[in-house]
Amino acid sequence: MSADQVRPYAEGDRDAVLAIFDSNLPEYFGAGDREWLEETLDDPDGPAFVVTVDDAVAAFGGYELWEHYNKALLYWGMAARAHHGSGLGRLLLFERLLHVAQHAEPPTRYVTVDTSPGVAPFFRHCGFEGMAVWPEGYRSGMTMHELRFDLAAVSVEELARRRDAALAAAIARLERPR
Repeated sequence: MSADQVRPYAEGDRDAVLAIFDSNLPEYFGAGDREWLEETLDDPDGPAFVVTVDDAVAAFGGYELWEHYNKALLYWGMAARAHHGSGLGRLLLFERLLHVAQHAEPPTRYVTVDTSPGVAPFFRHCGFEGMAVWPEGYRSGMTMHELRFDLAAVSVEELARRRDAALAAAIARLERPR
């Protein structure tokens, strides 16, 4: 198995993305979040990407730019449960950070994310800093952690290096015999 590519989300990826979501219930999302994801897939608020493994969609996520704030918001970063721990999430994250740094118009300093308590340490490990914790911050009742990444603190070249390192690590993990 190998990570083939990170590419823009296409309408034909919809069923695979919904299957990824379903594979992550109930630990990472509330059941009511599926409708929100469907709305996002129908009308994305910004660029969205998939990571493929052996030509099959294995991870999905995107971001939106906030018009009146100096930030972008990551949305729906998720990998299929079968690929947890393979590095696809890190690859997708650094691809999105790099894309914001290179393509955001107007240029954007901060990238923010809101996530669950179980996933917040992943973002901290990737260079995000915690900003707030909201008990029952999601309508599902789950606690919400808000974190941010300061693009001004890292060069585009460094983000590309981190993305490339994440790709190499994911390929190495996926090619190991199971």
